[in-house]
Amino acid sequence: MSGKSIFYRFPLLYIWGIRWIHKSNFLKRYQYISSFVREGDLVLEPGCGPAILAEFLPQGSSYKGFDSNQNFVNYAKKGHSAVSSGNVLDPKNYCKAEVVVICDVLHHINPADRKKFIQNCYQSADETFIICDPGKKINHTPNILYPIWKRLTEWSEKDGTNNFKYEYFLTRGQLFDEIDNGFGIIPSSVKREVKEIGDDIVAVFYKSEEIWR
Repeated sequence: MSGKSIFYRFPLLYIWGIRWIHKSNFLKRYQYISSFVREGDLVLEPGCGPAILAEFLPQGSSYKGFDSNQNFVNYAKKGHSAVSSGNVLDPKNYCKAEVVVICDVLHHINPADRKKFIQNCYQSADETFIICDPGKKINHTPNILYPIWKRLTEWSEKDGTNNFKYEYFLTRGQLFDEIDNGFGIIPSSVKREVKEIGDDIVAVFYKSEEIWR
């Protein structure tokens, strides 16, 4: 297991960093994701971090999250008792929920494990499965700053679960292609829509025809 960067050791610093990165889009993306949640729905968030999403869910819905970062879990449990420790690759940590959301997690997963991760999430969603992740815009043309940017990014994204590599980020084109192809897991017959919020790409997969309509 690799070490954690300062952002993954201190939840409040992580939240501040996310707010700074996304600026006004910080609220927009969580509000958009929450717009798919109805009263009575259970929302499951694998890799929930400090459970930021839970603060935006509509009244009457419920939330369950899990994360392998114990610092985040301890912080999140202060406000949300249904947060626990768990690895996103272990099916035992999942439960059935109307809505399953993964936010800022996909780029932390080793590409060799992504299909397993997506399958765990998709199988757990009864109605809606939502993915929110940034699409990489950085030009790969070699220049003097690229190695510095790469090392800085890899350091800041070290979450303590794996040896994060800059290449784990999908480009915008790659992310759109994966969404179109259902990440090799989600059937083409499943309705989907995509929305761009700043650098983030939010994909919504409708397992329920009723919800889609």
